[in-house]
Amino acid sequence: MRTSKIAAGIAFAALLAVSSACGSDDSDDSSAAPSGRAALPSGTAADGSMNPVTVGFHNLEGGSISLADVRLGFEAGVKYVNEHLGGVNGHPLKAIACKTDGTPEASVNCANQFVEQKAVLAVQGADFGADAMLPVLKSAGLAELGSFPLTPGMDTAVGDAYFMQGSAEEGYAANLVQLKKLSASKVAVVMVDNPTSHETYDKVISPAAVKLGLETKVFYVPAQSDWTVQSATVLAWGPDAISTYVAADALAAVPAFRSAGFSGHITAGSNTEIIPQLDPSVLDKVLFSAPYYLPEFADIPAEVRGDIDAFAEYTSGLPKDGSVTQRQTGFYTALMAAQLLRDVGTKTDPLTAEVVHAGVKTWKGDRQPFRTNGWDCSKPSWPGTTACGTGNVYATPGADRTLAPLPDQPVDISAVLP
Repeated sequence: MRTSKIAAGIAFAALLAVSSACGSDDSDDSSAAPSGRAALPSGTAADGSMNPVTVGFHNLEGGSISLADVRLGFEAGVKYVNEHLGGVNGHPLKAIACKTDGTPEASVNCANQFVEQKAVLAVQGADFGADAMLPVLKSAGLAELGSFPLTPGMDTAVGDAYFMQGSAEEGYAANLVQLKKLSASKVAVVMVDNPTSHETYDKVISPAAVKLGLETKVFYVPAQSDWTVQSATVLAWGPDAISTYVAADALAAVPAFRSAGFSGHITAGSNTEIIPQLDPSVLDKVLFSAPYYLPEFADIPAEVRGDIDAFAEYTSGLPKDGSVTQRQTGFYTALMAAQLLRDVGTKTDPLTAEVVHAGVKTWKGDRQPFRTNGWDCSKPSWPGTTACGTGNVYATPGADRTLAPLPDQPVDISAVLP
């Protein structure tokens, strides 16, 4: 089942999600710090007299792509952990921040720094050179933890790397499960024409559709398409739902299908940046997905509301023109790293890299930050991957363009597991 092509293709899609998924990224700070949020309950600060627990944090902040807001969110999360959550069983949480530029050499340099400075865990924000770190981390007994693997090696390094969101494969399968729940029976799958897309459809999407009893047909399109032509071709097949995997062309594709007369559900991935640019009538029945509840969602579950409020409070001082989505990813990752260290550290103090590496293999919990469901690192949530978590949240814009989560979220993909 596992191939590097599928993992690499999803890596690019995931980067788009991290870097541009939030429609409010370049607006005011209302989504990051809603005026009606509740005051945070009193918390407990870490004990500054105790030795810190050190992790190494590596993140892409050089080269042609820079995701500095992931780091800023991570740092805000560490501050929240230390000021409000008691640190790591009283110990302050400390991070060695190391910037990468997408090259293997930069990531290896970070890995060496983490080993030399005796970090007990390597934590990834987003790093396209991360696969090169694996031999260094493994030789030092350091486990890798992150939100989503952007590279094939990290995606398949079972036993050495752990990522808290659902897997790449799950994202494709969840799309079909959600459409099935909305009574779809004939789904057109629109993908950019490249080897990754062909393999993804054959290995993941088509088998999942068979298990769900869905009829699907894939339409491969050029990287830059004439969507008047493409929409006519797709609709000639007569689908009652459309799944699009054309992130760069989402703004053109969605209105083209509507202009051609299609009124059914369209899934548009994490490309919520198109919402402010389209008329609400075009957005009716357009579905967007996220790994967890976003600050701009309406009707956020009560158990998640506190996480959103904490995130808003601890990122309220950051520049308003940054990416809320990137910051939430970093904040989430910091909280999960601290939770792992607390859970493992209840039995061993002081913590060591070897203890953390052994402990994460059986680590599980009831609820992740910004989610309603838990995680289990004792077995991959999709076979052959390093995913500990599962569950995507689907939402659709209302008349005011506010995203409202659909019922029964996150999506349960157990019926389509291989």
